[in-house]
Amino acid sequence: MDITNASLAGKFSVFMMSSYLYYIRFMPILYDREYDMIASELLSKWDDFDHMHKHLVTKEDLSAGTLFSLSDEDYPNIVKGAADMWLRENEIGKVAGD
Repeated sequence: MDITNASLAGKFSVFMMSSYLYYIRFMPILYDREYDMIASELLSKWDDFDHMHKHLVTKEDLSAGTLFSLSDEDYPNIVKGAADMWLRENEIGKVAGD
């Protein structure tokens, strides 16, 4: 997924979904480097964006580059559903040779 031109809120959504997939579902979808770059950018621009789930993430989480502190119950259902859809689309792309 190319998120180079995504808004900060969009990158935050990707951070949440990829964290859910990695820490809860044990299915990484981003390279560690990509995840760390997103976390770093979100941290450096923390005051420049709003997101309805921003309260679930702290600057310390972003600085550490992890959302290990969140449990399955902490993730909103919309994040879980979007992450599962992203994972399925990614698997379909791999099968199709993308």
